[in-house]
Amino acid sequence: MKRLLSIGLLLAMAAVPVGASTFLKMSQQELIRDSAAVVQGHVIKVSSFWDATGRAVVSEALVRVESKILGDAPSVVVVRTFGGTVGNFTVEAHGFPKFQVNDHLLLFLEPEQDGATRVAGYQQGQFRVVRDKSGAMLAVPTFEGATLLTRDGRAAAPAKAIGLDELKQSIRNEARRAGRVVYEN
Repeated sequence: MKRLLSIGLLLAMAAVPVGASTFLKMSQQELIRDSAAVVQGHVIKVSSFWDATGRAVVSEALVRVESKILGDAPSVVVVRTFGGTVGNFTVEAHGFPKFQVNDHLLLFLEPEQDGATRVAGYQQGQFRVVRDKSGAMLAVPTFEGATLLTRDGRAAAPAKAIGLDELKQSIRNEARRAGRVVYEN
């Protein structure tokens, strides 16, 4: 029996690609619960560096806040994530947020201890804001390069793009039900 269990575990591990990241799917309600703020803004600067231990590459994005949706945030937030490039050394952190200068984003933000923030739910709390062919503003999920599972262990359906105003209103409605401070700008 013990041997069969060991073989089963090895087979299960072999089904997951080496280096793959796996995350639990979070609902909008869970993202709101875990977020101190939800903002819409654009990236004005990105820098990568070694963390204080010298063992992990970290990236920080400065995001100019254009619109507060939930909670309070300064006019520029510092958003920190794992991964990035320092010199010739690159760390690809699958499932973690990625930032580029001039990205327009909607972000669910959790506070870090030093005044910086991180994206709630890893990439699940990051949406790119784009204009479609008809000119409508969309919020496009950024989750890629990792596996997303439901609580019962099944593969989660990928999130789909949604109208930006529809997403913002949905966040506000859910936050009001939870007794949170919302902004209508």
